[in-house]
Amino acid sequence: MEGVISYRPRMGKRKLENMVKNKLHYKSVNQFIDHAVAQALSEEFGHHPLAKKIADIVYRAVADHVELKFMKPTPAEAEEILAVAERTRREGNGVSAVELLKKYKK
Repeated sequence: MEGVISYRPRMGKRKLENMVKNKLHYKSVNQFIDHAVAQALSEEFGHHPLAKKIADIVYRAVADHVELKFMKPTPAEAEEILAVAERTRREGNGVSAVELLKKYKK
């Protein structure tokens, strides 16, 4: 054990102990606090460490072994792409590549 962190619950020590031991599945308040802290940290960092590790391994495997090939779209696909681009431009939800290049050109 590295050290002790003092914690004063707003609801009072006795009330917290009664709730944790009688209404929840924890054996002690410390077990409850440890679980709550671990859960809050994993939510704040947005991932489960094991899930992130697995996702990184899968990503590396795919990136290393799958060749990406760019292909010319069929006439129907090209027409659909242009229609979506035009609709996005017309609705004001996007910015053209030319405008972006002008904006960020050094």
